[in-house]
Amino acid sequence: MDVTVIPDEEIKTHRKAALLEYVQKHIRERDINLRQQDIAQLLESAQPSKEQVLCLLHYLSQVANTLDSEAFFSNLAENIFCYKEEIMTIAEHMKYLGRQEGRQEGLQEAALKMLVSGLDRATVVQYTGLSDAEIDTLADSAA
Repeated sequence: MDVTVIPDEEIKTHRKAALLEYVQKHIRERDINLRQQDIAQLLESAQPSKEQVLCLLHYLSQVANTLDSEAFFSNLAENIFCYKEEIMTIAEHMKYLGRQEGRQEGLQEAALKMLVSGLDRATVVQYTGLSDAEIDTLADSAA
C-alpha cells in the first residue's frame, strides 16, 4: 500500500494503524516539526504500548528530516502526558548526541589547526585524544 497517495484525513480514520501510516507518509518531509501536532493527536488516540512509542520515537529521531529535533521532542512531551517520560528520554539522548558531535568537530578543528601550525603528530594526538586514523584523515584534508 502506498500511503503517500492517501489523504491525511483518511489516514487519521485508520485507528491504531493511523499513527504508523501518518509517520511513514511524512517521515521524509523537509521538516517533520510541522507534523508534530498531528503526531501528538494520533499518539493520544491510538494509545500504543510504551514499547511501540519508543520504537516510533527512535525511528523519528534517526530518519526524520527535522530541522530541530530537540524542539520536536520537547513540544511532543508537553502535549503528550502519558508518554512524557519516554519522549524526554529520547530528547535527552538527542541533546547528548548533539553535544558529542559538536565536541568531536571542535577537537578535529583544533587538531587541524595544530597540524597546520607545525605541531608534531604525537602532541596533537596527546592533546586531542583523536586516533591516528582521524589525524591521518585531517592531514589528508589539509593537504
